[in-house]
Amino acid sequence: MLDGDPQAIDALPEVIEVKAAGAGDLETLLSEFTTEMRAQFDLFRRLRAGAESLLDGADEGLAKQARADIKAATDAIALIVRTLEKIDALLRQLERDRLDAEERLLEARDPEVLRGEVEALIVARVEQAVAERLDAAVAVRMAEVAGLAEGRGPP
Repeated sequence: MLDGDPQAIDALPEVIEVKAAGAGDLETLLSEFTTEMRAQFDLFRRLRAGAESLLDGADEGLAKQARADIKAATDAIALIVRTLEKIDALLRQLERDRLDAEERLLEARDPEVLRGEVEALIVARVEQAVAERLDAAVAVRMAEVAGLAEGRGPP
């Protein structure tokens, strides 16, 4: 539907465009939704508080409208809370999926390759330890030679 018409894709709101085009990071999109839902939550909470203030001392028609506004704001807040819970569940599922994928990648690696990597790490550590011991032995020997050259004799 949108694939053949680039103007139609450009005309879509950013959120729809990102989702329809398959681009973007889902976690970023969900984070943006969370921010927007938070702003909507604050708006409906203020609307509800404003409507509640109209209940006291208002005529019957205004009070009836205020009660309707309170109910609508409360329903909207409940919907926002459920939406935020679903976003949270999606973010948690994305994290679990990412961890599972990493684990599968590690499990799928060739044991011989892993063995080679471990052996390379061991060899590098042994070479480092040998080099440190050799440096220490050379330093001791150099001190002995320096002592002989100054006529102090062997230790």
